[in-house]
This record gives sequence, C-alpha cells and structure tokens, in this order.
Amino acid sequence: MTIRSALSRTLFSMLLGAILVTGGISFYEFRRALESEIANNLHFGAGAVMQRIDTFLFSQLENVRVWRQLEVMQDIRVNDLDKRLSHFLFDLQAGQGTVYQALLCADTTGRIVAASDPGRIGAMEPVIGEWHKVHGTGLEGVMIASGLEVQAGAVVLRSSIPNAFGSGEIGTLYALLDWGAVLDLLDEAVADEPRGVLLLDAGGYVIGASKGLRERLGSERKQWILPAPAASSYVHEGSELGDDTLLVGVAASRGYQHFKGLGWRILMVEPTSVSFQPVWRLMWAMLAVLLLTLGAGVWISSRLAGRIAQPIMGLTEFTRRFRQGDEAVPQVPETTISEVWELHHAYVEMIEALERSREQLVRAGKLAVVGEMAATMAHEVRTPLGIVRSSAQLLERQSGLGEKERELIGFIISETERLNRLVSMLLECARPNPPDFKAHDLHTIIDNVLNLLESKAEKGGVQLLREFDAKDAVFNCDREQMMQVLLNLVLNALLFVPDGGKVAVSTHREAGALWLSVADDGPGVPPELRERIFDPFFSRREGGIGLGLTIVQQIVQVHGGEIGVSESRWGGAAFNIRFATE
Repeated sequence: MTIRSALSRTLFSMLLGAILVTGGISFYEFRRALESEIANNLHFGAGAVMQRIDTFLFSQLENVRVWRQLEVMQDIRVNDLDKRLSHFLFDLQAGQGTVYQALLCADTTGRIVAASDPGRIGAMEPVIGEWHKVHGTGLEGVMIASGLEVQAGAVVLRSSIPNAFGSGEIGTLYALLDWGAVLDLLDEAVADEPRGVLLLDAGGYVIGASKGLRERLGSERKQWILPAPAASSYVHEGSELGDDTLLVGVAASRGYQHFKGLGWRILMVEPTSVSFQPVWRLMWAMLAVLLLTLGAGVWISSRLAGRIAQPIMGLTEFTRRFRQGDEAVPQVPETTISEVWELHHAYVEMIEALERSREQLVRAGKLAVVGEMAATMAHEVRTPLGIVRSSAQLLERQSGLGEKERELIGFIISETERLNRLVSMLLECARPNPPDFKAHDLHTIIDNVLNLLESKAEKGGVQLLREFDAKDAVFNCDREQMMQVLLNLVLNALLFVPDGGKVAVSTHREAGALWLSVADDGPGVPPELRERIFDPFFSRREGGIGLGLTIVQQIVQVHGGEIGVSESRWGGAAFNIRFATE
C-alpha cells in the first residue's frame, strides 16, 4: 500500500465517519425536537377543542336549568290545554337553530304533554338506561344520558320541573341535543389539516370523531386505551385508523365556570408519516449534502495525499540516485506543508552528515595508512638515523676538518633532525596522546601562544590582533593540545600573510557554543581546496609535510568540536572552530 492510498483511505474514512456521526446525531435531535414540538401543538389543539365542547355543553345545561324554572312550565299540571307551553318550546328550539332536535315536557307519569314537535305529544318520555348527574353549582337535578346513549342522533338532557305552587315536582323537561352540533365542533377543529380528533367519554369509549376518522371507525362502539391518565402526548400504534403510527395529543375536560365537566377527553391525532415529513426531507437533503461532501472530500484528500506523497516520492528517487553515485542535493518540494519542509531539510542534513561521514571514513583510512607508515618508519628509519646523526657528530669533533667538510657534516645533522621530526609527526598523527581535560580559560591560552610568536611576527611586520568577544571563555580542554592547535594555525597564517599584514584571533559565544577563529589577510584558501586542506600530506607550502592541519582537526574532534575554513573579512583565510559547551 502506498502512502498516497493510505492517506486517501484514512482521510476518506475519517470524513465519512464524521459526516455519518454528525448527520445521525443531527437527524435524531431534529426528529426528537420536531416530535416534541408537534406533540405540544397537538396537546394545545386538543385542549382548545375540549374547551369549546365544555363551553357548548355548559351553555345547553344552563339553558335547561333556566327553562325548568320558567312560569310557563307550570302548564304541565293542566296538560298544556291551550298549547301555550308547546308553542313556547317550539320558539325555544327555533331560537337555538339546529342545536336541538326537540324539546319535551312530560308529566309525572312519563307521558309527553308538550313538545316543540307536535307529533311527539302523547307519546312516552325517552327511555334511557342510565343517567349521569351533572356536577356544578346550580346544576343539581340536571342529568345527561350516561355513556351518551344516542337516540336518532340526539343526546338527551334531563331536568325535573319543580312545583311553583307547592312542594315536589310536576314533571320533567327533556332536551334532545343534536349530536351533529358537537361533531361540527370536531370537524371545525381539524379543517384543512391532515389531523383527526377523537372524543372519549369517561370510560374511554369513542363517542365522537372528526369526519375523516368517523369514516374509518364506522358505527362500532370502540374503547381507546390510554397509556397513562396524565399523559399529554404519546405515540400510538395506528392500525385501528389505517395508519402505521400516530402522534397523539391528549386533553382532559376541565369544565366551564361552575360546570365541573363530564370527565371526557379529546385526542388530536396525526400520522407520523405526515408529522415527520420535514425530517425525511431533511434526511434527503443531508444525504445529498453527504454525497457532495464525500465527493469534495475524496478530491481534497486525493490532492492532499498527492501533495504529501509527491515530495516523499521525490526523496525516494533521490535515494536511489544517491546510492548509484549521484550526489546532487534534492530539490526543495513545492509545498506549503511544514512537516514536508521539515522532512526535506532533515533529509538534506542526513545526506550532508552521510557525506561528512564518508569523508571522515576516507580520512580515517588515510590516517590508518599514516599509522602503518609511521610504525614502519619508526622501526626502520629511526635507528639508522640515530647512527648517521651520531656518526656525523663524531666526525664534526675531528680536528683538521676543512670548511667544506664541516658544511657537509652540518647538512647531514640538520637533515637527520628534519627526518626525525617527520617521523615524530607521523607517530603523533597516527597515535595522538589522549587529552587531559581540565577547565581552562581559552583567552589565557591564546595570550600565551601569541606572546610566544610575537617576536616572529615583529620580524615580518605582521600585526597580531586579539578580539575577545566571549565574556566567559572557560571550558574543559587539554591545555597543551589547545596550544598546539593555536600554534599550528597562527604559524600557518604567519607563513602566508605579506609583510605588514594582520592575523586576528577572536572568540565569541553563540547558541550554547564557544567559537574560536584565526583569520588573516593573506591569499586565502580557494573554495575548491577547502574540503581537502585537512587531508594528510596535503600542503600548499613548498617543503611542507601536510600533517599540521590534520593533527589540528584530530585534536578539535577529540574535544568534541568542529573546524572549517572560510574567507576572512579581509579576503584571506579564516579557520573557525566551534566547541559545544552545553
């Protein structure tokens, strides 16, 4: 699996997961909030309908209570001979519109003696199985047919007629309330809405419904089981009404004024398929957004993965070329991703470190050759050199030697000394002495070295400069080896600077490191030679051995430092040494 495919899959999976989780939670929360809002609305609507019905019933019960006390009702005792009571009842019914089917007055025997409908006179009063007492101040004695026993679409209200001229009762007033007036109230409550209304009596039986539900329920008397008496809304299985599920709002009768109500309930129902249509529209909209987001996410993740993978692939290709000998530095990737930039720079630093390591290995190999040569020369050369030197010294003590002979003997002694120094330097380069680390002030060491070389500098008219910018130059080092480093660098500078030139030894601190620099105004070191100048046996001076700077580099590296050569501010050479102090 490639980095690009892995990144693309990971980004796609994260995006898909985030969208699904966020969409699912949003869908659930929106559905729950919508359900709560609709349920509250249904409960409020059911309460309003129930209040209208309670007001309507109170009005009719109050009519019956008032009518029974009218003086004209006393005509029952004379069987309404002049039909004055019947005419009165007719006028009452006509004044109420279509609210009543009929108004009847019966005597104590149950025979109807007066009626708004003349055809009912002489008949017997309505036969009702059970009456329900109406509770409320002033409504004592007013009753309604229990369970709403409907006779020809009417519900019967009943009240006794008191004897205005004595005690007891003289008859009964019946009001046949047209149930259609109540059903009209239910129909008006859900006009032009996909909702329905059910009216339940105190026993939980359906006694009325809005038009759409009446057609579904039919004429069969059904009981509706409520989940809890105090529930204001709930979800109901709606197979009875031909729906999957219903959202139901419940409101109980609270009466009106001094009318305590009949214990009825109104159920306002709405199919969830209708209630949750906005939710499903939201779901489809979210699905469309999901698909668009996923498409954009795939494109973005592919582009992002490509921008991350392309630089890495470039570095991989460079690794292959580097392994085959191509030492070109990889190009900076065209990206704004900081991690990729950091990877590129770290990779370049690694390549440079590998190159330095390779150079150090080559130099170590050369030093190993030097070591072998030094060991061989020390064994094969020093003894003969000692014999030659001793013999030359003995010859020099002979008397009678001429100037020519003494000159030749001097050549022998000086050359044997030069060869002995070469052997010593080779041994020192091959097997350097381990340093004795102690805390020393670098400025003091520099002063000692410059004092030693001051006379030599004065002979050539060279100015030795001290530029100590480091406030604290104390660090752990081997004093003798550090003096050897400074002596080699300053002597090299003195050999190359012209008469009247300058050699500056400076120090400064920077980022946890102590810097030492030896700079001159001589010809400098050409850039193409700066990498080779520390190699063994490489010398730019005629007669030079080429081991001085190699020894300097070894000592600096043993002290945990780094040395390099650059151009001084005067155009000459500048040898810069960095010692880590933290």
